[in-house]
Amino acid sequence: MNIMSLLNRLFPGNTRLAADSFISGLGIMFGFIKRVFGMGSGQSATDKGGSSPMVVPVASAPVKPVRKAPPVVLLRDEIIDARTRIAGYRFSARRPDSELVADAASTLEILAANNVAVFAERRLALIPLSHEDWSRQDYRPLIGPLTTFLLTLPGGAKVSDAWNDVAAAIHGAGARIALAAGDIVTHRQTILDHADYLLLDFSALSLSSLEVLLRTLRQEKPGLELIADKLKRWPEHRYCLSHGIAYCLGTFTTEPDEEQQAREIGQSQLVLIEMLNELRKDADLADIAQIAKRDPGVIVKVMAMANSPMVGLAQPVVSIDQAIMVLGREQLYRWLSIGMFRAGAGSPRDEVLLELALARGRFLELLGQGKHGKLECDEFFLLGLLSLLDSLLGLPMNAVVAKLNLLPALSEALLNSSGPLARYLMLSIAVEKGRVQNVARLADELGYSLEAIESASVEAIGWAEEAVNQTK
Repeated sequence: MNIMSLLNRLFPGNTRLAADSFISGLGIMFGFIKRVFGMGSGQSATDKGGSSPMVVPVASAPVKPVRKAPPVVLLRDEIIDARTRIAGYRFSARRPDSELVADAASTLEILAANNVAVFAERRLALIPLSHEDWSRQDYRPLIGPLTTFLLTLPGGAKVSDAWNDVAAAIHGAGARIALAAGDIVTHRQTILDHADYLLLDFSALSLSSLEVLLRTLRQEKPGLELIADKLKRWPEHRYCLSHGIAYCLGTFTTEPDEEQQAREIGQSQLVLIEMLNELRKDADLADIAQIAKRDPGVIVKVMAMANSPMVGLAQPVVSIDQAIMVLGREQLYRWLSIGMFRAGAGSPRDEVLLELALARGRFLELLGQGKHGKLECDEFFLLGLLSLLDSLLGLPMNAVVAKLNLLPALSEALLNSSGPLARYLMLSIAVEKGRVQNVARLADELGYSLEAIESASVEAIGWAEEAVNQTK
């Protein structure tokens, strides 16, 4: 299918007008996401002075950057919950010169440096370890309300008193325990006695055997929460959710969903795009209010914006004209830009892709700030954000890039993984996917230390979480 026929499916009716309007709106949306969260000048939103109404305080601060360069690379695997949101991460550490797991002391050091206990106040932190590791190291500084240790079961059938003592000590310290279901036959009673979570290897189980296991576990331990590991496709995630599995891990998060149809842009989205375009042209707010009146859903949304507690009006607004005047240009840009992500019939996985795309963009911008000017950093952010747009919209990347007014270097990186920006994008993906040898190689080629990579990664993940939470 060529690009125009694909666009005809996406934009029935006036194809050229709707498509151009949509792409123009995307450019505005990406630019103003950065304005919303205080990006683009080398400062974070919380670093800027003044009293701009676009700066919104949040309850949970991002994870603090690493202060010391550890001799390992920290891996983070997204844990996706039943609402299709990022509920936490499975943390592990690898040596940058190999795929070997780092020793317990180095792993503990990098986890402590990343303030995992603070992270675990709001998201699940799943940390693999053996009972010998617990006995030799002090893991208490890592424990927050949602810290969970993935405790290795013994190789043989017998569980030692030392292992049982460690399990009791972990619970006594306020942490939770996850055990692997691969040992369900040998260690069934131990799992039932100690596990708060059970990790299932989805790739190793037939669907029939998995369903039998799930029914049995619900009878034997109803409160046991299940985590499916090694999922590769979004339909597998939906299958797990339909069978009551609480969390999923795997490479599926950034993969296209083969069951997703290319989207048609809804009326509300088109109205939002036109409003954004007119704001960009400095049109009168009264004219923008007339555009909003074309769609009842947009009227309701903008009225709710103006009457939200963050605006702090003494009396509620009673008309769309009044609402737009009260919000003003900057506030209106803020709300409409974010509204673009959630207007229309989106997929539940959009929240995951949005957070991952924001993290990629912020990571690349942070790397650029030390070596490049503002305009180049803007391009870095856009590169990370656009790199998941094909998955978000269910479009091939060439159909997206063909209609965007991008610099050649951006197009080359997105389409062909070539050009001066390609290695930056590959580095962000390597960090995200835990490809430690690629991280070490690309960081060296681009002139960054592992400390700089880790610090940027931690800050980007925390910033993306904060950004998504602000716009719910």
